[in-house]
Parts: sequence; structure tokens; C-alpha cells
Amino acid sequence: MGPFKKLAIIVFWGFVGLTVLGWLANDRTSSSTPASASSQSEPSYIDSHASYDEVDRLVGCASTFSDDKKDDIFNDRFRNRWMTWSGRIELVEADSASLNIDGQGLQDLSVDFQDKRAGYDLQKGQVITVRFLMKSAGGCFLPYSGERATLR
Repeated sequence: MGPFKKLAIIVFWGFVGLTVLGWLANDRTSSSTPASASSQSEPSYIDSHASYDEVDRLVGCASTFSDDKKDDIFNDRFRNRWMTWSGRIELVEADSASLNIDGQGLQDLSVDFQDKRAGYDLQKGQVITVRFLMKSAGGCFLPYSGERATLR
């Protein structure tokens, strides 16, 4: 066997060996990724102690700020914050409820429950307290909305 053939065989087997080592290293990385991914759970959200009246005064229908400023205030101070509000149930389904918070007969807050059966035994007119993750601002006609609501 000539020197060129020997060199070609060495290069070939070297390439095969590096490829196998690369697969093994990638396999170890892939198998450890789920563990690290599960330790990186969803982001944590900040608790807000803002009342319905405070939120509505700053970003609601009666706010005197421009729409752009109301959007900025809502996004900076209320969106993706945990809120706890109480109100009378106006509409209820097993997985969601709409509450009248200010007593004026309108739906002020609509929430989706984290437990999709949490609203099953609730009744219209019942007063409840919910902890929820604020998602969208209310307006003159639309309620504030939240998700992952739990009963308190």
C-alpha cells in the first residue's frame, strides 16, 4: 500500500472518529437540555396592589391622559402583573367569569381561570375575589381582561 493510500485511510478514519465524537457530544447536550429547560420555567410576574379604581382612573375611560400615555402607563404598570380584585359575577362559565367591580352594572373585568373548571359551581350575582394576570386594558365599552385567574 502506497503512502497516498495510507494517508487517505487515516484521514477517512479520522473524519469518521470526529463525526462519531460530535454525535456523542451533541447527544449529551440534547439529553441535558430538557433538564435545564424545565428549570427555566415561565417568567415570574410582579404582584401589583393596584385597585380597580386606581387602574381605571389612570388608564380607563375617565382618564384625561392621551391614548398613547394611557397605553404606556398600562404597559409599564399593569400589563403582566398579578392583580387581586373582588366583584359581583355578571357572566360565568366553567372556565371564565366577568365581574362588575364598581357596582355600576357593567362588566369591568373578564378573566379566564387557570383551572378550567373553577367557575363550574359559581353563580351570577355571587361576589368573588380573583387573583389574575392582567393582560389587556379596559375601555369605555370593553372590560379589563386577565388570565390564569384563581379564586381567593
